[in-house]
Amino acid sequence: MNIGMMSDTYIPQINGVATSVHLFKKYLEEMGDNVYVFAPVVPSDEDKVFKVSGLKFPFEPQHRFAIPLSQKILKLSSKLDLDVVHSHAPFSMGFQAIRLSEKIGIPHVHTYHTLLTEYRHYLPMPLRPTEKAVKEFSMWFCNMTDAVIAPTEKIKAELIDYGVKVPIYTLPTGIDVKNFQRGLKYSIREKHSIPQNDKIVLFVGRVSKEKNILFLINAFFELHKRIDNTTLVIVGDGPEKQEIIHKVSHLGIRNKVIFTGYIARDDIIEYYRQSDLFAFASVTETQGLVVLEALAAGLPVVAVAKEGIADVLIEGKGCLLLDEPFIAPFVDKMEKILKDANLRSKLSDEGLNYVNQNWSMDAIAKLLQDVYRETVSVSGKRRKTYDTKSFFTYLHDIGLRFF
Repeated sequence: MNIGMMSDTYIPQINGVATSVHLFKKYLEEMGDNVYVFAPVVPSDEDKVFKVSGLKFPFEPQHRFAIPLSQKILKLSSKLDLDVVHSHAPFSMGFQAIRLSEKIGIPHVHTYHTLLTEYRHYLPMPLRPTEKAVKEFSMWFCNMTDAVIAPTEKIKAELIDYGVKVPIYTLPTGIDVKNFQRGLKYSIREKHSIPQNDKIVLFVGRVSKEKNILFLINAFFELHKRIDNTTLVIVGDGPEKQEIIHKVSHLGIRNKVIFTGYIARDDIIEYYRQSDLFAFASVTETQGLVVLEALAAGLPVVAVAKEGIADVLIEGKGCLLLDEPFIAPFVDKMEKILKDANLRSKLSDEGLNYVNQNWSMDAIAKLLQDVYRETVSVSGKRRKTYDTKSFFTYLHDIGLRFF
């Protein structure tokens, strides 16, 4: 099968969507499919990946807003003889997928990776849509496709509540388990001058409001009072970084918090493998790949069991969970793991077993193949038509004037 994946992000960027697209491409190709990725950011050493034009975000130069050249992509896609197009964001490349689906007559599958209602704060107030408008837009976009993939049952239920009528499949992104259990290449302690007797608490992800990193900083501040020999390592970058650095300095723990910035995807494994605890407090995740990656590397997790995290983690299976983001119990659980070597070892083993049995990328990629085949067999020729006039009229009617 020939598959075209349209995404506004791709490796070497560090985020869940980029990771998901990359992993599915890798495993689908190992099973014999041809996967072509179209994105505004691409690696320099990967086949079947096409870079589209993009503008830098003013405060996040590592990100691009795709400006796809429709005719160019249409011509290229026709030559590739695509059987299905798979979009990974309902924005510029998502619109391109809708147009491509109609023009060359192939079905369109969309993965609803992100709870868009939780990201409205990135737009200034004059342009910020209401929560109702975002839900209506999500419903409209999903209903323009032939099938939708939700990472968890909760997200599926939410989309149904929005009014999505097309088939919705629950299919998470799996974990490249073998890659997270390979040998080490270098010492992160030496790289960042971390004392040998310090316990390393790790966070990996975008340094942004929705990740609740200020909560983690406050929790680590309290933890450090109890366990002096601890270091917090924050892997990633984002719009809240300077605010976080200011907070760390204000608390007087700047020498105990390390900001790595963006690092190569393969190098992140070194941090998972060499840390003592993974801390995660986001309450807006659709899945939360990083917590599963931590478990795959044998790293115990303390997290808040909200949204997608509640769907992918089970208490005791490599992790200790909280129902709500409260500082005191979060710190208690981190302290418990760091002070009890036997518990840490037990959670490490349980986490590895849990990921191997339930989140192997081999099995999940086969399920995605089934979704494609089912959608192609049912859809045949494209059922929906792309009406530019009604499209913009609809956006105007629900108040999304920022498009």
